[in-house]
Parts: sequence; structure tokens; C-alpha cells
Amino acid sequence: MQNLEINPKDIRIRNYKISDYRDTLEILKGLHETYGLSLNEKQWTKSSGLRQFKPNLKRITLVVELKSTGKIIGMGVIESLKNVYGESTGYLNNWAIRKENIGQHVGKMLADHAIQTLKSWGCKSIRINLGYGVPEKLLNVFGHVGFKPIMIVLEKTVEDAESDEEKNNKLKSQEPLDKKYHDHKLIPSNP
Repeated sequence: MQNLEINPKDIRIRNYKISDYRDTLEILKGLHETYGLSLNEKQWTKSSGLRQFKPNLKRITLVVELKSTGKIIGMGVIESLKNVYGESTGYLNNWAIRKENIGQHVGKMLADHAIQTLKSWGCKSIRINLGYGVPEKLLNVFGHVGFKPIMIVLEKTVEDAESDEEKNNKLKSQEPLDKKYHDHKLIPSNP
């Protein structure tokens, strides 16, 4: 890990392009390996980082690019969600910096840019969702830029009881409805 700060003039913060896919996947894998954070490679596809704008959702992936080499050294997904009252809350998700650039204030520059973008989208508050047991050091980093814990979220994972294939096989093995009705005398049999 280098300790030299990167000069803001040496980077470009821009929207993700499909050509950034390999670099962003590599960054996410590095985060997964270093901190044990969950990464499902099947969910991070080439188009995952493209913008989405729907009535109650705005989402873009920002990347930090070194101007001199074009290398992607950081990334983050920002979202704005409107609640039922029309109020927008911003979210910083999938925040990741290349291992060798941690400690060079890349994440702070990216966060500052993201916060300005979310403000321009009308967000009155911005949240970062962190996994349970996150290192205290990380909480302190976010605390230094004004984030504070406000809630505890409990979650239960619900498994689909049976796959679509199992459901289809079950349907195929069932008797036709008209036979069931005839057998139960709900529909009179033909004489």
C-alpha cells in the first residue's frame, strides 16, 4: 500500500462504460479477497454498471480513472430512491478502491463527487449500508466525512421452496382438472 496521496488533477471521475467491466470486476474481487465481503460474479455483469433511471430510482456507477494510464483505480454505485412521500434518499453502494491505492484519498475524492451528484438529484440524506461486523476503522473513516449510524436492519433470507423445474414437473404429474371433478362427482359423468 502506498502512502502518497493522489493529486485530484491526476484522476478523472466519470460514469462507468462497458469497457470498464474487467477492471471493476478485478477491483471487486480484490475487496472480496481482502475483507471477505460477498461477491457474486454472476450478478456483476458487463451491463450491471450502466445507468438506470426509473420513476422512483436513479442509479449510476462512477469510476475513478488515472488520466495518465486510463487505469481504473476505484468505483462506486450511487442510487437515489424516492419514498412514498416523494423524498429522495441517496445510497453509496459497492464502494471499492484498488488495494494498492487504499490510503491515497481516492475513496474520499470519489465520495465527495458522489455526494455532490446525489445532492443535485435532490437527495436530502445519504446512506451507506455496511455488513454486520464491519471493522471499526471503516466506521471511523465514514464518520470523518459526516456519516453516523442511525439504524439496525434485520434481514431474513427466504429460499425459494422449489425450483421452477420442480414446479413444472409437479404440474405435469397432476391429473387434468376435468378428471378430478368427474372422480369427485362434482361434474356428472356422461351416461
